[in-house]
Amino acid sequence: MPNPAGFGELGFDNAVLEVEMELRRRLPERWRRLRGEELNHYNRPSRFVRGWRIGVEFSDAVTREIDVLIGRSFPAGYPRTALVDGPGHLIWPHVEADGILCLLPIMADVDAETPGRVTWELIRRSVVLIEELLEGSIIDRDFREEFLTYWAYAAGGVHRVQSLLDIDGRTRTVSTWRANDGSIIIGENDASLSRWLKNRYGPDCVRGKRRIERGAIISLPQPPLPSQYPANGAEVVDLAATAGEDAVRCLLDVAASLPKELTVLFRAEGRGGPGLFAVSTRLDRKRPDRDGRAEQPILKGFRRDTLPEDVAALRTYSHAPVVKSNVARADPAWIHGRGKDPRSAILLGKTVTLIGCGSVGSSVAARLARSGVGTLNLIDPEEFSWSNLGRHELGAASVGLNKAEELQKKFQSEFPHLRFVSHPATAQWAIDEGAGVLRGSDIIIAATASWNAEGALNRWHLAQGRRMPIVYGWTETHAVAGHAVVIGDTGSCLRCGMDSTGQPLSPVSNWEAATTATLEEPACGNHFTPYGAMDLSFVVDMIAQTALDILLKPGVDSYQRLWVAPKERLQAAGGSWTEDFERQHPHHLQGGALLERPWPNSECPACGSKREAISA
Repeated sequence: MPNPAGFGELGFDNAVLEVEMELRRRLPERWRRLRGEELNHYNRPSRFVRGWRIGVEFSDAVTREIDVLIGRSFPAGYPRTALVDGPGHLIWPHVEADGILCLLPIMADVDAETPGRVTWELIRRSVVLIEELLEGSIIDRDFREEFLTYWAYAAGGVHRVQSLLDIDGRTRTVSTWRANDGSIIIGENDASLSRWLKNRYGPDCVRGKRRIERGAIISLPQPPLPSQYPANGAEVVDLAATAGEDAVRCLLDVAASLPKELTVLFRAEGRGGPGLFAVSTRLDRKRPDRDGRAEQPILKGFRRDTLPEDVAALRTYSHAPVVKSNVARADPAWIHGRGKDPRSAILLGKTVTLIGCGSVGSSVAARLARSGVGTLNLIDPEEFSWSNLGRHELGAASVGLNKAEELQKKFQSEFPHLRFVSHPATAQWAIDEGAGVLRGSDIIIAATASWNAEGALNRWHLAQGRRMPIVYGWTETHAVAGHAVVIGDTGSCLRCGMDSTGQPLSPVSNWEAATTATLEEPACGNHFTPYGAMDLSFVVDMIAQTALDILLKPGVDSYQRLWVAPKERLQAAGGSWTEDFERQHPHHLQGGALLERPWPNSECPACGSKREAISA
């Protein structure tokens, strides 16, 4: 038998011996080892290799047998217990079809150093659970609180419905689309569903037979018990009727639209929040009824435009069987926080404009998309090149193509619920011709590494009255430091902390030898500093987090955040801390720190006279 690494001499066989010693001590005459055919009864992907059967007398004076089962990963993997000759599938909660008891969360950890005590504790918990089930008060409660688990058992693992819906408790008609592989996607309406599908699959997906049809979502007053799970169309109506007449009316309206495949989502509130499950049936095919007779297709004897509504409803919600499905939520609230993060709704309504889609900007954009920012405008005039590949979000397929347009394509297919707009243009274009894009933003992020561009943007910002904050992000040489400078509606402007050529007045790193500051390609004027994605990761995280902080809490004074790399990396690259940094941050000279400080408020040709007038 295997000897799991990390347990020294306490391998599988010793762990088994400890379990048997515990059983002998506590139950000297009421257990035996399981035979091979008894272990094979439990047809599990992770096969059980040893087990014991225990007899336990319960409060109703009946002796029931519990199997204790262990797999090859024991003692690292915890034992499972099973009720032999249980009541049957979906009669008791926490009892699976083969009798296995669900006692611990899926990702539960146990003390692998004490396998005997762990096993006995799980036996004890099994007895307590069965006693509670015999008493009966937890049965309906737990079936309802964890209804998605038990619906999944009834659906047999079918997981072909994806929901883009806001599950806010409203009963309503919705839009459905069926892919070639049989999966069904549910959206609020035709327009929003079509937009999502085109973002995800391309412009040709909603054509021909794959048209959008009507469906419904019914909000139930409480989750159903397994005995209420609908097996046919008539029972779908019965379940909907528990939500009231409006829910039944909704089903009738859907039937009147004559979809080829009818899909109904049900929403209910469990212990962990709202959940969805689905039923569907193909209406254009004959189906056997409960007596084995073949029912006619829905249009039998009528043209589509003459089928009476009551006949459509009767034939739609007949005794033809329905397919039970689990539902995968793909709505923004679930993607960005599993429905528990209140920030997701705020960020979904925000618009960010990013000027500069290079190594810094592309990764900042990726983090904002993953955070759920609703709209991202991407501005960059340059083509993607091989030299960018190691520290950019784009890949080899984008070489030679515009960075902004390629990022828009990439992100739009990966995050179809968000909106990405590309502009293959310069910062000056954004100021002169695309100013509407800038003015429509909740925040602007500049990551151009160009003083011409960012100096012009700063002047435009001042002229506009600083209506929205701008975050300027950049790295110092070799990415040993990163900056996120926030220019808010009050305080300093960008030029206040820069010299006339756009160099920060208070840099972090010092490079006395010019050859260590930058390197040169074998071409005239092409200088660069070699740093990779790992060097950059802390900087882009800081810039993206700064932008998110402002989106969630607008109205800020100007300030600066710094990421300072470990001192060892600075020295290895041939640099040192500046005197200003050592004086201002004497407790962070070893680096590896995130710092925050005011942005300088110096004499400034861009805004100085205006500030003096305001202060006077």
